[in-house]
Amino acid sequence: MKKSQMIQIQKTKEFILITSYLRGGLYATNPEQEFIYHPIDISDEELGAYIKQKLAESREISHEQLYELYQSNVIKELTNTLEKEMMLLYGYKNRKAIYKNMRFMSIESDKDKIIIMPEHQDSLNGATAISNEDNTMLSFIYDKTISDKDLGIAVREVFNYCTSIYW
Repeated sequence: MKKSQMIQIQKTKEFILITSYLRGGLYATNPEQEFIYHPIDISDEELGAYIKQKLAESREISHEQLYELYQSNVIKELTNTLEKEMMLLYGYKNRKAIYKNMRFMSIESDKDKIIIMPEHQDSLNGATAISNEDNTMLSFIYDKTISDKDLGIAVREVFNYCTSIYW
């Protein structure tokens, strides 16, 4: 059985950024991917298609490769580069301005389903799962055959469940 694939979506009033992850026991941003800041008014069909493309980029690596990735500071440098790019492109004055109105969600996919999980922003560039009253993770499950348009619509709806310490 194929291991799950994972992406994270970050949304501000200016853009939507979809990031594929590498899985090596834990997940880490795939530093080799192309980062595209999509306009907020991207069509639902285009949004869904791009989400599926990013899920397909997600892949498994060994624990050793993941450890080397973190030890090399590649992820930290990548985050700094992306933040500088966001400041330049959208006029943010500092890190807090970038993240204070950002919404986060994760999406996992396996051979049968796509699971969309809204997240709670608990630090500037950090988010955690949102729990239901029974301590299960809040998630929305869709068949893997969902159309691009319906996936885009579902993601937009799930953003309404995202929370933050900043707003």
